Amino acid sequence: MMTGSNAPKVLIVGAGPTGLTLGINLLRAGVPCRIIDRQEERSEHSRALGLHARSLEIFDAMGVLDAVLAEGRPLSMIRVHGEKGPLMDLDFGALASPFPYLLCCPQPRLEAILERRYRRLGGDLWRGAELLQAQQDGSGVTAVVRHDGDEVAIGTQLMVGADGAHSKVRELLGLPFEGHDYREHFLLADVDWAPNLADDAFHGFLLADGNLAAIPMPDGWRLVISENGEPDEEAGEPTLEDFHERLRAALGPETPLPEQARWLSRFTIQRRLVSHYRRNRILLAGDACHVQSPLGAQGMNTGIADAFNLAWKLVLFCRGRGGGALLDSYQRERRPVAEDMLRGVDALSRASLVRARALRGARDSLLRLAGGRPQLARRLVRRASQLDVHYRHSPLVEAGPDAEVGRRRQGPLPGDRVPDAALVSLRDGGPRRVQGLLRQPLHHLLLQLDEAPDHRTRVILHALLSRLPDEYLNELRVTLIGRGDLELDPPQGAMAKAVHRWRDEHGEFQAAFGPGSRLWLMRPDGHLAYRAPLTDADYLLAYLERMLRGV
Repeated sequence: MMTGSNAPKVLIVGAGPTGLTLGINLLRAGVPCRIIDRQEERSEHSRALGLHARSLEIFDAMGVLDAVLAEGRPLSMIRVHGEKGPLMDLDFGALASPFPYLLCCPQPRLEAILERRYRRLGGDLWRGAELLQAQQDGSGVTAVVRHDGDEVAIGTQLMVGADGAHSKVRELLGLPFEGHDYREHFLLADVDWAPNLADDAFHGFLLADGNLAAIPMPDGWRLVISENGEPDEEAGEPTLEDFHERLRAALGPETPLPEQARWLSRFTIQRRLVSHYRRNRILLAGDACHVQSPLGAQGMNTGIADAFNLAWKLVLFCRGRGGGALLDSYQRERRPVAEDMLRGVDALSRASLVRARALRGARDSLLRLAGGRPQLARRLVRRASQLDVHYRHSPLVEAGPDAEVGRRRQGPLPGDRVPDAALVSLRDGGPRRVQGLLRQPLHHLLLQLDEAPDHRTRVILHALLSRLPDEYLNELRVTLIGRGDLELDPPQGAMAKAVHRWRDEHGEFQAAFGPGSRLWLMRPDGHLAYRAPLTDADYLLAYLERMLRGV
């Protein structure tokens, strides 16, 4: 057995979107890692297509957004049709995000973009590498990998299994993957087609004989139909003939029918969730943790968010900060998100697949009702886009003793996704965004000031900036945000001298966060770690001491 050279600090098993997202974010923060994947080459086909607003925000932070947008097609809405016509439109345009749409980007294209970014950052990727065994102790993990005909032992501080629904890492840990299989099966076809349908919307047809989804892709369309019962073992490979009757039922007998398919596939779906996301120094992410119906395009997006949540915690751990409690927070935060997602997708899938006439009628009535209530429709779109995911019950988030977090609060609660807002740099007059800070994989302290801060506020601010330890330079940046000129006496220390000064010229920050002089600590994943009035600055310093030093 050979011993691997240049041992990585983190070994990632699986080169799909989850594993590559994790690897990129580790490398952005200077933590060396290696990805291994059983496949010799990337697959040319995948069922995953949709990228929601939250994933696009993550890709913006990672520096790959422009490439992803160039390979995708934005969809402005989800349009649901019944047997008697339209039932509901869910419009993405009202999303409070820089990316108010669903982007259709086939997974192979996305993986190619992520792999290029990973390699440009110096990432090490072994393809055709099979994980055989893994052992861990208090100092690290030793993985045995078959690669290029040899068995190689790789030593690493941490290992993450992002190796899909049939995860080898999960198997080696002996963790239950509980759930069930759905009775229905599905046929998929990627086709060149020119239907009389809006090509900027996802179309779903709820029909008596089964459902049809028609999704415009960057080139061509994807068709998916449901079939009741177990697949017939003698049915053979699916053909386009299997789709023609459903298309006529949905679009009328005169609709043009696709004549050729670039890809045809049959698949079944499951709902499963792993019992634990972590066993000491080995963790799981993405489909290794949770699998579900593709309805709602939640699976790939949830895996990407798993990786974004986990990456900064691994970075701090590798730097000797936070300890085991920091790694424990990964399951505490992400498993409830998966549970909630699985419940929602399961309910949606079961409702869409009902066959009894009375139940179909009741379902369609509810959909018409929801579609007629804009506030409810906006809530559904926000939930699907994963913008309302929060970690309010996480042990890592806190509020100062004088923070206003009751029913009449203004601004996000600790654990919420930090809202975006457009600002202006006082240094160069250029535009800035709150979400743009995530391009630096650090904690960001946002210090919000009134338009004309009084003397006491200036004294507190000066003292806070002077007291922030310079040893936090690798973990923390400070941004001063206000309506005025933000002129202050220069505080001391390297940390204090690196302060950004941004003006809330159009009042967007105040509209999202409320008025007053307050402090907001944003984590590297864009969620709020701490909030308080500026007068609670001492408590913020104590929080940073506990969180960054692990004391």
